[in-house]
Amino acid sequence: MPIPRRAFTERPGSKRVTTLLAALTLILVPAVTAAPALAAPDGYLWWPADGIVSGACGEARSTPTPHRHAGVDIARPSSTPVYAAYDGTVVWRDADSGGYGNHLDVVHSGGWTTRYAHLAESVEEPLVPNGAVVTRGQLLAHTAVNGDSTGLHVHFEIRRNGSLQCPANAGRGTTITARRPTSVSVGTPATPEGVVNGGGVHITGPNSYTDVSSTGQVYAWNGGHHGGSPTGYTGRFVDAKVTAGGGGYWLLTSAGQVYAYGNAPYKGGSPTGYSQEIVAIAAMPDAQGYVMVSAAGQVYAYGSAVHRGGAPTGYTGRFVDVEMTPDGGGYWLLTSAGQVYAYGNAQYWGGSPTGFSRAVVAMSPTRDGQGYVMVSKAGEIYAYGSARYTGGSPPGITGEISDVSYRTDGAHGYVMISTGGGHYAYGTPWLGNPGGTTSIF
Repeated sequence: MPIPRRAFTERPGSKRVTTLLAALTLILVPAVTAAPALAAPDGYLWWPADGIVSGACGEARSTPTPHRHAGVDIARPSSTPVYAAYDGTVVWRDADSGGYGNHLDVVHSGGWTTRYAHLAESVEEPLVPNGAVVTRGQLLAHTAVNGDSTGLHVHFEIRRNGSLQCPANAGRGTTITARRPTSVSVGTPATPEGVVNGGGVHITGPNSYTDVSSTGQVYAWNGGHHGGSPTGYTGRFVDAKVTAGGGGYWLLTSAGQVYAYGNAPYKGGSPTGYSQEIVAIAAMPDAQGYVMVSAAGQVYAYGSAVHRGGAPTGYTGRFVDVEMTPDGGGYWLLTSAGQVYAYGNAQYWGGSPTGFSRAVVAMSPTRDGQGYVMVSKAGEIYAYGSARYTGGSPPGITGEISDVSYRTDGAHGYVMISTGGGHYAYGTPWLGNPGGTTSIF
C-alpha cells in the first residue's frame, strides 16, 4: 500500500538547512530577457484566486473619469492567495497613482500578459522575485487593499499584444474558483510542453533523502548537510547527485557549473558548445567522475566517466534526465515524451508510455540497474524492468512534480517531489517538506 501523502508541514526534529538570504535571491534571479517562455499543455488561462466577481471586465466606470474597467475584480472578505494564470516570467511593477497599487505582470509567450493588482507583496518585498519563471497555478502573492481599492480583491487583467481580453461568464456576482480554467485560451502550443525544475529529491538511505532548490539551497532529511547556496553561478540549479554513503554531493546548474561538497570531488564542468541548457547529472559509482546532459541530448563526461554516446536524432520534446548504471558502464537518457536512449551497458527496459497528461520530467533506476521508473508532471508513474509500481498520481500537488528517486537499499519504493517542495512517498518513508524558500525544486 502506498504511504499516504501528508500535509505541507515539517516533522519536528527533521534536519532542514537553508542559508540563502532574501537579498541574495534577488541578486541571483536571471534577467527577465533571459527567462524562457513556457506553455501549459491545454492553452487555457486559469483563474488566479477564489472569490466573487465584484467588478466585471469591460463594464462602465465613472470615476475618476469615465472609462471601461480593464479587468476582473475577484473579491473575498479575507486575504487570499493569488496564483499564476499561465506559465511565464514575473515582472514586478512599481506601485503608482494609476490605481493598481502593488502589482505584477506575468509575461507569457505569443504576446500574452496577465496582471495581478492590489497585492500584499511589493517589488521591494516580493514573494516571488522579479524575473522568476513560474508555472500555471504557482503561488504569486496575496490580496490586500492599496491603490484604487476599497476592499480586499485582486484585479486580474488579460492582454494580448496590449489589447484587453475579457473572459466570458465573469459578470458581477459570479463565483470564481482559483486554478480552474477561464474561457480564454492562448491556443494549444505547437511545441511540446516546457520543463523547468530545480535540483529535485535524492534518496540517500532507507530513511533519508536530500532536496536541492533552484537556488542551490540544500535540505537534508536524516542525512548529511555538507554545504549549499553558492554564489556567482549562472542560470539555476537543475540537478544533484549524492555520493555512496551520503558523505557528499554535486550540485549542477543549467550552465553546466558543478559545485562539489563533502567527499564529492570536483572533476570539471562548464562545457562549451551545447545548444540547449544543461539539465541533469549522473555520477560514477567510484565518486571520481560524472556525466551531464543538455536538453538536446549532448553528453559531457568528466573524471572517470566515459562518453558512450548522445545527441540522438528523431526524439520528441527535450531531454530531461540522465542516470548511470550501477557499475558506471553506461547510462540512460530520458526525454519529456518518455523516450529512453540507452548507451554502453545500459539496457533498454521500456519507454514511450501512452496516456500521460503532462510532460515526463525524470527517471530513477533500481539499485540493481535492471529497471527504472519515470514520472510526469502530474505524478503519473511508469515502471519498467525490475522496478515496481507502488503508487502515483497524488491529488493536490503543490505546483507540479519535478523529480523522482527510487530506493537505494534494494527495496521497492520511491519518493517524488513537486516544484513547490511537496514530497509524495510510496513504499518509502515520508520525512517532511522544505520551507522558507520561493525557489522551485
